Amino acid sequence: MNSITLTDAKLIAMKPPASGQIEISDSVVPGLRVRVGVSGGRTFIVRKRIGGKVKNITLGRYSTRFGLADARKKARTILSDIEAGGDPSATPTARKREATGKTVRTMWPDYRAAKADRRSIKEVERVFNRHILPHFGDRVAETITRAEITRFIDEIARTSPVMGRNVLAHLSSFYGWALPRLDSLPGNPCRDAGRPPAPKSRDRVLSDSELGILWNVLDNEPAPFGPAIRLLILTGQRRSEVFEADRSEVDTEAKLWMIPRERAKNGVAHLVPLSEEALTIIESLTARDDSDKLFPARGNGENGPSGFSKTIARIRAALEKEAERPISRWTLHDLRRTLATGLQRLGVRLEVTEAVLNHISGSRAGIVGVYQRHDYFNEKREALDAWAKEVIRLAHAQRSKVTT
Repeated sequence: MNSITLTDAKLIAMKPPASGQIEISDSVVPGLRVRVGVSGGRTFIVRKRIGGKVKNITLGRYSTRFGLADARKKARTILSDIEAGGDPSATPTARKREATGKTVRTMWPDYRAAKADRRSIKEVERVFNRHILPHFGDRVAETITRAEITRFIDEIARTSPVMGRNVLAHLSSFYGWALPRLDSLPGNPCRDAGRPPAPKSRDRVLSDSELGILWNVLDNEPAPFGPAIRLLILTGQRRSEVFEADRSEVDTEAKLWMIPRERAKNGVAHLVPLSEEALTIIESLTARDDSDKLFPARGNGENGPSGFSKTIARIRAALEKEAERPISRWTLHDLRRTLATGLQRLGVRLEVTEAVLNHISGSRAGIVGVYQRHDYFNEKREALDAWAKEVIRLAHAQRSKVTT
């Protein structure tokens, strides 16, 4: 049998045999072959010895949608799976018979219980319910291959690379937990699965004029988004910490907001002094009998609001209209970075800024964090009061430009 370096030009030029079929082996990927029949159709296969028997595994017919590069990629994945002890030629039914019969869905309650005490449990539930269970829930856990996981993650990453990486991390954690509980699971199939590239770190900070205009634009944005985004600007806390805040966390007399450890990203309870401007916003919010939330979702008082994408797009457009120029893309998280930069400009010390942001990093990390227990509460209040005055000054400056 011939063995050549296959190319698309050679495949197109291949003449069909007078009868039967011919096979040509690819010298680039050992085991990859192309079959050419009397009709002229070209089909890629992989031939490999599995369990003492030589098996042919059909990859697909050569076409504009499935070319030589696709066949080589698929062949390498299959050959790698075989080397790891799998049998891609087995039917799903056969693979299920070899496995324990436990599906991802039947194992999910035990996995969730094992992760119940983690701060990220809500995120774990969200990823499983929205992505993993709808796609793999009814599959026997041992039968899901690395190639299938790669295709699944690739599909998510086409629209959201960050979510693709997040889903892969949660699925890998599940398999890490499942590995000692499934006798026929040879390894974690996520380990060498395709992973979307890490996103570039953002450094976007709103300029003084952009921040002043944004504050004024929010005059026309009703609750929950207008007041909530203003609290983001004034406090520098995380989006989830603001939008999911409970009324019981706020002491208006003490001008204090306490974010409990269960809701803080780093698991450390956080005291946020409230400036007069922030307190005014909170006191203006109308309480709902069916909700303990500061910003309850419409029709569901147990949750915070949704619909961020459309709302932020609308606010971005309004900001550009008021500025009368294009504005580079910004996100709600950039408001947190803007506060940190603004505090630096106002002369606030780094360790105080980190305390405002509830960061356990930089000046508060390592051995310093162990022995330095001062929480900078008074300094935080001074910093946030100064920042609130600066934001209002910037907003007034932009209003003056409009009227003159």
